Amino acid sequence: MLPLFIILLIILTAAGVFFSRPPVLVVTDASFYQIYGSRRFTLALARNSLQLFRRVIPVPVSETAGPDILSLVVESAAETPYAVIFPRRYLEGARHYTVNRPQVPVFVMWGRGPLLPFAQYEGLIFVRTDTAADLFRAGLAAAVLTEQEYGVLFFTDGNLHEPYLEAFGQGLYAQGFSDDPIHLDSDLDHVSYSNIGCVVVAGAAVRFLERDLEIPVILFSWIDPILTPRSVRIVFDDSPLALISAALRAVPPDSYQIRVPSRATVISARTEARREFRELRGLISGNLQNK
Repeated sequence: MLPLFIILLIILTAAGVFFSRPPVLVVTDASFYQIYGSRRFTLALARNSLQLFRRVIPVPVSETAGPDILSLVVESAAETPYAVIFPRRYLEGARHYTVNRPQVPVFVMWGRGPLLPFAQYEGLIFVRTDTAADLFRAGLAAAVLTEQEYGVLFFTDGNLHEPYLEAFGQGLYAQGFSDDPIHLDSDLDHVSYSNIGCVVVAGAAVRFLERDLEIPVILFSWIDPILTPRSVRIVFDDSPLALISAALRAVPPDSYQIRVPSRATVISARTEARREFRELRGLISGNLQNK
């Protein structure tokens, strides 16, 4: 009985420490919940809680709430949280909160867009997606998914500048792909897909996705992979729930912004060859940098 008693004591002690630590609050709303998927949402909360060894608690807010009301809702969720995570669209609410709770670290998940002058937002920490690292990894994976003598098509939303596109090309070349990728605005449609071996979608690309072709797709999106066409093999997710753990661990002292790579997932059910699945998962895992 002694070993069982020791194990039980360890479990109870760990649980006590876990629930006694200040939680991380994540501001969310109905739209995000629907896009992300209920099961995926719950699993992401559990994964982040385990990784941080503290509770990660969602704080649902109304999408029409003003900054002051939003701040009050978050304040009522926990008196002294470890940190609070705000999506970019609730920037003003984050500013109100940090004025009222200056001792609490407040993170704004900014995504891929460039930062604006933020002198009036002192005290906030902006988490930006490490787009160069993401595209380098996407290039590595695209080279694996593309068969010989076929090309790679890259749909962009117009926000990816030349250094980021170069990072994608470097990923392709590092994996032995010698041809230049085809870059196309996501609002347009390619003339012919007969010579395309892989498509990377970093924008809406509605026309292409509606075609539901069998060409392997690498998708940059928050959407639940279950809702995507079966041709989507890899999803790069830079949503708040995907970046919480990495963001909290990456904060350097006295910094107002950090860069964190997306959480990339290979959809195993859509990758027939187990060897290819393991290779893809190995290439996209971790924070790989283009060098």
